Amino acid sequence: MQLNKITAITAAVILSGTLLNAKVVDSTVATVNGKPILNSEYQKVVEATKEVYKAKQPQILENKDNVVALEEEVLNQMIIEQLLLQAAQEQQIKVKESEVAEGINTIKKRFEVNEQGKPVSEKEANEAFNNELKKEGLTYKQFENRIKDQLSIRKLTDNIAREKAKAPTKEETQQLYNDIKTLMTNNKEEIQKLPRERIELAAPLAAKLTQLTAEQVKLSPIFVKVGKGADASVWKSKEKEANRIKKEITSKKITFLDAIEKYSDDKTPLAAGGEMVLIRGIMPKDFDDKVFAVEVGKISEPIKTEEGYYIIKVNAKVAQKDFTYKELEPELARFLSAAQMQKANIEFLTSLKDKAEIKVMKKFEYSAPAQQPAAEVKK
Repeated sequence: MQLNKITAITAAVILSGTLLNAKVVDSTVATVNGKPILNSEYQKVVEATKEVYKAKQPQILENKDNVVALEEEVLNQMIIEQLLLQAAQEQQIKVKESEVAEGINTIKKRFEVNEQGKPVSEKEANEAFNNELKKEGLTYKQFENRIKDQLSIRKLTDNIAREKAKAPTKEETQQLYNDIKTLMTNNKEEIQKLPRERIELAAPLAAKLTQLTAEQVKLSPIFVKVGKGADASVWKSKEKEANRIKKEITSKKITFLDAIEKYSDDKTPLAAGGEMVLIRGIMPKDFDDKVFAVEVGKISEPIKTEEGYYIIKVNAKVAQKDFTYKELEPELARFLSAAQMQKANIEFLTSLKDKAEIKVMKKFEYSAPAQQPAAEVKK
């Protein structure tokens, strides 16, 4: 599926071009300082967003309240886009023709390969691009204006970020480093001493570094599934099956890769040549201990889990790594700068909402109160 090939380069899917030229009765779903957001445009973006979820996470759409939340979030994002566009116009943000052309070329490049990822001719790419415009009900000029609007919003937010965000100091990067190290030790007593906002800032980096620096093993797995609620006799039978598979491999009657394809109840590793990387700490400790105890080149005994048995062949190991402040300082500075820019843009958007007159006509009905309502807008 060629989803969102005409998505404006600075906008999220729900802020961008639509895929369906649905015919709906036009009405106004919201106004932003008197500027209407038409139901026709809103419905197109909703349908485009649903298409993305259908392709990547169809289970999300199975829950009615999820669909309502998605629809509400789409409208909130369209309101935000309109607020930013009005601010860009008020500040007379200029976008050069060359910038628009570059943005258009970026979108067009998405049509240079087909759905199978294979290159196509220039003629075929142009045809596919023009067909997508027709499907979205856009003229080329409308598409060009959409790119121009999105680029003006990007310039506005970039300007705000540069004006408001401050370069991080050495003390700030050192503090972030210390907070990351504290979180990675998992010392609850020390973690509780940290202010909440510092924990929230450091947590994503701590999680990423834990994965990058933790002990790892590259392995090939065969999974013998045992059904839920199976009794002891079934478990015993499956254990015998796992041992039989291992014996067939060790006696060289079949390769490990062929055994995955023939016997494993989880074929996922085949997509990566029969291998996967296990990071210590992701799986339960008893499973980790058994896997990491297997020597490189060796095959494990069947390892019992809650769902069945694994036979593991260890292909390589990577020892746990450490890192210093000096190694991370540039990355920490970039991260803090990005966080400052994001904060500046959020504060700017909040100020726009506070001053704006926003009216929402569309009602969103949940079967139960939303646990985490979509981003609030001033009504």
